Amino acid sequence: MGKAIGIDLGTTNSAAAIIEDKKPRFITWENGQKTIPSVFAIDSKGNRLIGEEAKRQAAQNAGATVAASKRLIGRNYGSNAMNKVKQVFTYELVEGESSEVLIKVKGQVFTLEQISAAILSRIKDRAEEQLDDEVDQAVITVPAYFNDRQRQAVRSAGKLAGLKVLRVLNEPTAAALAYGLGRTLNQRVAIYDLGGGTFDISIIDIKEKIFEVISTGGDTFLGGVDFDDRLMQHLLAHFHDETGIDLSYDRSAVARVRDAAEDAKIALSDVAETHVSIPEIATDEDGAVHDLTMTITRRELEQLTGDLVDRSIATCQRILQEANSTTADISEMLLVGGQSRMPLVREKIKNFIGRAPSEKVHPDEAVAIGASIMAHSLVSKGGVQDMTLLDVLPMAIGINKTDGTMHVLFAKNQPLPDYKTRSLTTSKDNQRSIMLRIYQGESQYVAENELLGTFVFSGLRQAPKGDVKVEVTFHIDSEGILNLTARDSTTGQLVESRLKLGGEGAGTGPNPPKRKKKKKGQDVKPPPMPLTMPATSITETADELDDDIDDEPPHTEEAAIPNLRQNLVKHDEAPKGLFAKLIAFFSGLFGKK
Repeated sequence: MGKAIGIDLGTTNSAAAIIEDKKPRFITWENGQKTIPSVFAIDSKGNRLIGEEAKRQAAQNAGATVAASKRLIGRNYGSNAMNKVKQVFTYELVEGESSEVLIKVKGQVFTLEQISAAILSRIKDRAEEQLDDEVDQAVITVPAYFNDRQRQAVRSAGKLAGLKVLRVLNEPTAAALAYGLGRTLNQRVAIYDLGGGTFDISIIDIKEKIFEVISTGGDTFLGGVDFDDRLMQHLLAHFHDETGIDLSYDRSAVARVRDAAEDAKIALSDVAETHVSIPEIATDEDGAVHDLTMTITRRELEQLTGDLVDRSIATCQRILQEANSTTADISEMLLVGGQSRMPLVREKIKNFIGRAPSEKVHPDEAVAIGASIMAHSLVSKGGVQDMTLLDVLPMAIGINKTDGTMHVLFAKNQPLPDYKTRSLTTSKDNQRSIMLRIYQGESQYVAENELLGTFVFSGLRQAPKGDVKVEVTFHIDSEGILNLTARDSTTGQLVESRLKLGGEGAGTGPNPPKRKKKKKGQDVKPPPMPLTMPATSITETADELDDDIDDEPPHTEEAAIPNLRQNLVKHDEAPKGLFAKLIAFFSGLFGKK
């Protein structure tokens, strides 16, 4: 068995760490850097580039360079998420057979899992080089606000990269581990995580050896990339005003301006103004070459992006209310993620919380450290098992009702793990299959939520309508991933279940228009030596739905189920379980603070 590492798989940058001799050790890159750009590219010679080498050539190879792809993982083609990315980035997006988003690079088509797997594989290889040992296990972090499909996609990416994914861990929870372990605490903390692509806020109770998430929320389209975009648009507009040249149609120019905007934004966290200079950015109709030059002040950046920070504060207020807390109840506000370094963020957090945010965790390192702690705990054979992580569901999961609203099975902030049982009844004589659509989101209307999949329960015994009842158990695990099992209530026999990902109803509610068939010659060709995609962890994919399925939502009856967490843990008694391996080993990891 090889070593286990913790990986912070980020939108703009990724990092990895391992516990050695009771201390975290980062997997480092060129010049001792602790992060690698989450960028994938194919150059003119057909070589696949990952990380810094991919980022360096982005301006000259914009159409074949993929950045921030994490924002699309687990999403449907045509979703709001895809449309937003399509407006900002320069690579080509195409639709897969199951309505999944695919990325086309140099005539090769990749799934989002394959792109993430390429980055994870590079991290794995670098770790093996530095550790001089095999690395085959990992804890991979995700935004707390990721839904079920996104979490499963990250698991699939890890498997593609040759890693056994020990756990998919929420980024704020990982940061809390880095903050709290090795210390005796009894406090409520807020983790404000503003990274490259997403924003999360989690309220977590740390009571000695129990880390319990009380409420969580966020915005999967609020992060450093959006701050970069605001400044990039400002630079493009300035250049257009000065020269009359619109650079937004030039992929190479846009890539150069985006890089300059990111560099300027970072610089303005330390200085009051900075100068942007991009030589020979364009040539006009008369053949004159133009440079883009502009001085940007911190005040200008704050005016351009202040509403983005305000959005994060509004989310903080909402999540505090969901936790039945006020700012006075929060002992520490921990800032995580590179964008949290922005002075305006710290200023507005200070005004919101009434005091300066904590500096007891490193914004760029805490998540990877927490992931490495969890990875070590899950493979360590020694130590007393007396630490427990308790998480919650970030968004409600439910099924569609006949009026287009969502019948909630698991509420937002539902303690994990948990399960519910529902009885589905046939609505036609001799009906052999029942279809059930599963959604996740915060809206009461299914059309505004994410379709996780269409489940088909088939092979039912023939009987008059209403006589066949299928008892479906929905189990949501400690990672927030949903699993289903089904039985015939009368015979007790398991019912075959299949999952149709995307396709009909994908992200468009219960009655979507039918998709057009591809014309001959339009088929998407896979890349040479394609990576193999594993089957979904729930069921195998169903290509077509049975003809005798009733498309209406089935009649459901609820069964009373006890709260699993209530039986699992009491605050005055630390539970024993999978995550309870840390404290003895890590009691001196960071020292008393």
